[in-house]
Amino acid sequence: MSINAYKPLIGIGLCLTSALSAQARPVSYPDAWTLMVKNDSDQNSIHAHYTIDTQHSLGLRLRYDREGDFLFTGVQANRLMKRWNKRDSQANIYGRIALGLVQDEKPSQIAQKDDEALFLGVSGDWETRRYFVSASAEYWDNGQYGDYSSYHGRLGIAPYIANTGALHTWLMIEAHNRPESQDKTGASAIVRLFKGPSLLELGVDDKGEPLINYIHRF
Repeated sequence: MSINAYKPLIGIGLCLTSALSAQARPVSYPDAWTLMVKNDSDQNSIHAHYTIDTQHSLGLRLRYDREGDFLFTGVQANRLMKRWNKRDSQANIYGRIALGLVQDEKPSQIAQKDDEALFLGVSGDWETRRYFVSASAEYWDNGQYGDYSSYHGRLGIAPYIANTGALHTWLMIEAHNRPESQDKTGASAIVRLFKGPSLLELGVDDKGEPLINYIHRF
C-alpha cells in the first residue's frame, strides 16, 4: 500500500493541534490511548498506542523514511524501565521495540519486495519545572532496505513557570547524529507548547527544514 493511503491520517493528527499536562513519553497512565505524530527532514511517523499498565504500552507504528523512500508498518511495544521521582524533578528511562514490514515507495523504479524490519530504541529524560534534558538512541534493521541508526540530544528551558492547567512553553535545542544519512549531523531550534492532554512542537533545523510534532492523550 502506498504512503498516500496514510497521508489523511497524518493530516488528521496535525489538525488535532487545535485541541491544545502532556509529555513526549511513550508510556502514559493505565487505560489511556496516545497519538504521537512526528514530521521532520528524516521521517513522517504516526504511533498510536494503548498503555496497559504503569510500565508498558503497545500500539501501531507507521514510519515513512524520506531519504530511503520506504514505509514501515508494524507493532511497537514501549516499556518504562526506570523512574526517579524527586520533590522538584523527575527522570525516566524508556525502552522500545517494533516489528513489522517495509515497503518500497519509489514510483519511478521497479519496486523492491516487502521485507521484515526490526526497531530498537532507548531514551531518557530529566526535567524540573524550569529545565529539561533528554537523549535517545535508535536502530532500524530494514532488511534489504539497509540499516539505520540515529542519536538525539535535547536541552530546554521554560521562560516562565506556568500553573497547573495553564499553557506551558519550552524553548529547546536538539542536536542529532545520523551516521548512515547524507547529512550526518545537525541541529534544530524548537518551541514546545502543552496544555491539558495535548503537546505541540514547532521548529526548524539548520538546513531550513520544518519540524512538527504532536501528541494527544485520550
